[in-house]
Amino acid sequence: MRQEVYELHALLDATKETSPYVMVGQSIGGLLVRLYADAYPGDVAGVVLVDPTHESGILGSGRYGGMVRLREKATGRPVPAPRLSQTDGSPRDPDVDYMAEEFQAMFLARQRVTQALGQRPLIVLAAGKRSAPPPGVSQEQWTAIRDERDELVRDLAGLSANSRFVRVDESGHAIHRDNPAVVAQAIRDVRDAAVSGSRLAPAPR
Repeated sequence: MRQEVYELHALLDATKETSPYVMVGQSIGGLLVRLYADAYPGDVAGVVLVDPTHESGILGSGRYGGMVRLREKATGRPVPAPRLSQTDGSPRDPDVDYMAEEFQAMFLARQRVTQALGQRPLIVLAAGKRSAPPPGVSQEQWTAIRDERDELVRDLAGLSANSRFVRVDESGHAIHRDNPAVVAQAIRDVRDAAVSGSRLAPAPR
């Protein structure tokens, strides 16, 4: 993930886009946005997280054969520093996957600094609809996983002292497809708060 963040920063730099930005991340993209804000804090004016993945969440993993708390699979290997390079097209080596280590690093960083975004405006949008359980997972297990996930997504609003949490009842995980107007409004609200230096209004009840 750090590699993807590095490449995104290089891309934005190459296009001469003017920072700071309002960064928007959906699902695992939420982790990338958070890493970007940590690596390049001066480039990020505010953040919108769209049903984001939490570093402590349980995820489906083909590599580990089912639902796992990925950060618990971390082995302590150091994550290589990101770099710009050309791939040679060879098959991917599973040993170069450092996702578990990166999840664990984010978990530990959150223990040290709970409000990593400080006062920068943050809106967290959470899916209200739940999908059916994946193959091999009982309804009871899935309900427990989803209940925990709901709590973890809400927890991410604590990344900023200037945040708003919104549950989008009529939307599933892909809120940007199910209800794009909600996402667009969240982006505008974060932009306006960042420009004016004001606090976000609370979510409507």
